[in-house]
Amino acid sequence: MSGFWQSMRDRNRAGTALPADYAPPGGVAGAAGAADLPALAQRLFWGWALLAGVAVFLIWWMQRHGWWARLIEGDPSGISLLIVLLGGVVTGWCGRRAWRLQAEAQPGRTSGWRASYLDELRRGQPEATALLSERTHGPHETAWWFAAATIKLGLLGTVVGFILMSMQIGQSQGFELAEVQKLLQQMTGGMAIALYTTLAGLVVNLWLGLQLLLLDRLADRLAADILADAAAVGR
Repeated sequence: MSGFWQSMRDRNRAGTALPADYAPPGGVAGAAGAADLPALAQRLFWGWALLAGVAVFLIWWMQRHGWWARLIEGDPSGISLLIVLLGGVVTGWCGRRAWRLQAEAQPGRTSGWRASYLDELRRGQPEATALLSERTHGPHETAWWFAAATIKLGLLGTVVGFILMSMQIGQSQGFELAEVQKLLQQMTGGMAIALYTTLAGLVVNLWLGLQLLLLDRLADRLAADILADAAAVGR
């Protein structure tokens, strides 16, 4: 699943090298596209806020119905809880990043990434485009790594669960009915760890991947808009 998000991220970031001779179709970015960017950025942030509110409600609902207690009891390794906590931290970062992107997308700013890029171009810095790419997309790379780490932690939990089950089988002294029943009960713990961690890793990876994909798309639009402004100034 993380490979799917990786391919989607790479596809949507195919143009994030941000060449200096970039020219949006139709001349200078298009007035309609430039006007839509602030509204798009605001919709993304408030959409994230709505989804975060739904996630908080689900967390409360699961707590009320005892699902968190079952998760902690069913996965004594703590890997599932670690995955959920990691997902919460990255989700908070995504909200902060969405707020920053919508602030940078507002027209008429006299400071920020747009002003820095134009200033670097005036001073003839050859790495101005690379610096813009780092500002708009660089921090996303770390977030993508953590998103991929959630599913890897889920796979780690699966391996741990199966190791525990194999250890229980190896300790079996016979195949009497009572012994087999005891063995099955002991193996249930390892199976629970494997299933809980896999489920947590998949759900959190999907949740984070969706947020980061939308952030990448908004960053692409913002970078294109800044480049279009620079092209207009240079004419």
